[in-house]
Amino acid sequence: CQPETLETASEFLAQLTAGKYRKIWTPLGERRLRIDDEDQQSFPVERLSNGTREQLFLALRLAIVSAFAQRGIELPMVLDDVLVNYDQSRTEAAMETLIEFADRGHQVLLFTCHLHLARLCESRGIDPVWLPGHQTALEHRRAG
Repeated sequence: CQPETLETASEFLAQLTAGKYRKIWTPLGERRLRIDDEDQQSFPVERLSNGTREQLFLALRLAIVSAFAQRGIELPMVLDDVLVNYDQSRTEAAMETLIEFADRGHQVLLFTCHLHLARLCESRGIDPVWLPGHQTALEHRRAG
């Protein structure tokens, strides 16, 4: 009896967490989220780490945009430094998830001030667009 959006968000969360967290659900008659891990232990959002909570919120956003797309409403994903609280493995999983999401026809704009994220995009074949005045971008253009 869970909303379809939570089922979709659960799939995204499983991908973002490499299967550590597998299900997002709401207790019957309540308006709060719970997350189940790979051992079927259930956690309220408040007990999740900052990184896991941000993965949850990203999964929900991806699911909502997917749901709108199924109804013919295409929304861009505009993300501003959503990966800053992720460790390296979470960052890589999130980047793969976002790339796959974009490959399905969704527009994804990822803004960041972190050079390692721009380099991670480059390593995945995505050329960053450097904003004017960005020193590393100017050096990169002169060198290349």
